[in-house]
Parts: sequence; structure tokens; C-alpha cells
Amino acid sequence: MLGYFIGKICKYRLSVCVQNLARAFPHLSYQEINIHRHNFYQNLARIIWENFHPRPVKLHLSESALETINRLQKQRSQAILLLGHYGNWELITKIPQFTNIPTQALYKPLKNRFLNYLSYKKRTKHGMRLLPAQHALRILLREKQTPSITFFIADQFPGHDNGIAVEFLQQPTFMFSGAEKLARQLDTYVGYVSLHPLNKQVWELDIKPICDHAAATSEGLITKQFASMLEKSIQKDPSWWLWTHRRWK
Repeated sequence: MLGYFIGKICKYRLSVCVQNLARAFPHLSYQEINIHRHNFYQNLARIIWENFHPRPVKLHLSESALETINRLQKQRSQAILLLGHYGNWELITKIPQFTNIPTQALYKPLKNRFLNYLSYKKRTKHGMRLLPAQHALRILLREKQTPSITFFIADQFPGHDNGIAVEFLQQPTFMFSGAEKLARQLDTYVGYVSLHPLNKQVWELDIKPICDHAAATSEGLITKQFASMLEKSIQKDPSWWLWTHRRWK
């Protein structure tokens, strides 16, 4: 019902959603696009419900994700993990339950102080540290000797002057490159994070390696690899990506 209300009654960014789907999958028929649109709004409703309903949603780590986190914990090194607006990305705030390494994520403070307080409190209740995006680079460079895992949601539109040009979902796209620049400067491990539902109450988080030593990579490689891995996740099941954000401007 919530998905129907958002997509059919409110028509929340309906034109943006349909246009993005059509551009990303030009080979699909109008009927197939509508199926993906319908499934997207149902999934969006689920994510909204999970993030505001008092019943906790469980996070399960895949075998490869556990191995990666355990290795990072033993090495006591820094790591940067990249993800997109795919699945319930808010669940990364539960990661501190699985490791003793400090975990942190970038965020943009909301203009409304009360809503920002509620959002901040919810996202930090499991031990996740939030870094204001405008200060994150300075903070991470200052703490470069401290072991940590830093999450970047890296599929936002960065502007034409602040990103790296890639081919993404059938069209030229600028991808956020700040995480790559920082990773190369700190010579960190970089991984790709994906989230998939196992059932109605459990999500699985997986981590795939992009590189072990970012300083040894050529410029643009990390960002392009992230874009390719996110694209494969989206192509596998388009309904879990956030089609209502204005990705191509």
C-alpha cells in the first residue's frame, strides 16, 4: 500500500524515475519499464518502512565480507568501502556490531536541526561515526595513522568539474572521485559493498575487492571499477537502485 501511495497517488518523481529507467535500458519495452518502475516503488516503500519502523531489520554479512573485515582488523589498517544507493544502504550503520575497528561514513547535515538530530541519533546508535562531508577529507588525513573503515556512497552526481567521466548504464556519466583521491593518498584497501535482501527481515552485505593498495593504481581506475561493479548490481535487479534521484544533469 505504501508503494502504491508513493508511486501512484503522490507520483513521487515519477517522470524522473521513468526517464532514468528508459535511458539506462533503451532495449526494454514500455511495458517492461513499467514493471521495473512498479517494483522500484514497492522496494522504496520497503526501505522507508524498514528505516522508520521500530522492529529492527537484521544485517547478515556474507562469508567474503566477514573475511575482509577480519583481515582488516588483524592488519590494523585503513580501508575505504564504496557503495551506491542500492538496496537499504542505511544498514551500513550496523557494521560496528561486527568489528572492533572504528567505522565511519560521510553524511550531509540536514538544514532542519530537529530532523538532523533525529537522523544523526538513529545512524550513530550502533557505534557508527558520521563525518560531515565538507570536513571529511581534512579529518581523514589528520587521522591517517588510525585504523578505520570509511564508507562512501559514491554514486551521487558530483558536478561536471568534480568527477571522473565513465560509461555507466548506457550513457556518459560523471562519478564522484573524492573517495579515490583519498584512497590513493592514504594507500588504503578499497572494496565495493552491495546489499541484497535475503528475506523480508534480513539483508546480506557483501564486499568485493577493488584494490589492496590504492597508491599503486592508475588515476581513475578505482572510480571506473566501482562504476562497473555497481552497474552489474543494477543490471541484476534494477528495482533496488534509487531511480528517483537526478543522476544525469
